[in-house]
Amino acid sequence: MENIHDEFQVFKDELKKLNIDVQKVVKVGNGSMDFHEVFYKSPRYEDIKSVYVQRHNLDNILQKFKEAYH
Repeated sequence: MENIHDEFQVFKDELKKLNIDVQKVVKVGNGSMDFHEVFYKSPRYEDIKSVYVQRHNLDNILQKFKEAYH
């Protein structure tokens, strides 16, 4: 089983393929509500945007990025 850092590295690598640069990932919330805020820079926006994700939803969020940026 991969740890959280490996999973987010794969997530960051996949976003990089879409020309989206992940600036940082910050854990927010407590153990029962394990959310992470992902700060990213995309070619569509001048400023840095962020999105909240849960570990078990990384694949769903990644799919949404792929649909939006392809």
